Amino acid sequence: MKIAVVENDDQRTISIFEPGFIAVYEEDGGGWKVLNRFENQVCNAKGMAAVRMAVGDAVKQLGDVKVVVASEIPGIASGTFQAADFDIFLVDSRVLDVLDSIKKDMLEAIEKRKEEPHKFDIMEFLEPGENKGDFSINIEEIMFKNPELTSKKILIPYLKNGEFNRLDVFCSHVPKWFVTDLGVMGFEYETVNESRNRKTVRIVRVHTQ
Repeated sequence: MKIAVVENDDQRTISIFEPGFIAVYEEDGGGWKVLNRFENQVCNAKGMAAVRMAVGDAVKQLGDVKVVVASEIPGIASGTFQAADFDIFLVDSRVLDVLDSIKKDMLEAIEKRKEEPHKFDIMEFLEPGENKGDFSINIEEIMFKNPELTSKKILIPYLKNGEFNRLDVFCSHVPKWFVTDLGVMGFEYETVNESRNRKTVRIVRVHTQ
């Protein structure tokens, strides 16, 4: 098994947005050896398009590796890795202390995927707000745990059938279908909070006179 790790000079995991290296480790006689190591260029990327491109370049350099480990891979960087079918593990540790447990988790995940797919229930992920009928949901977290899902598959059934006054959606970017579909469905939205790689988009029903 090969595992890519975002690390510093001391072989400790770091954020994808910190200067350092991306190293590829492979099992070797009960231990782990470094097959390849290159400078992490993602940390220099400014803006969503540049981050997406930098992660894409890293994916190309990683070849057949489909597991990446870091202390943090937020927002669009995480989405780009997931779109390339990567499994992401977030740990803050010395690299050689965690590779065995990550391998174990990967093997268990592979076995789990062979079993009957888990039926997605959005109610498991909705968080109630201060007022009755207010909810929030983190679609990045859901797609991380359920790579086969899209924001449409997550939200549209709930928007059609769910009873709520306000839904705050935590995401790395506003899904394109919000622009084209929400108005038709009787909703409007606005971005109420925005920071690096994270937005809060509020969805409410359109009140007609």
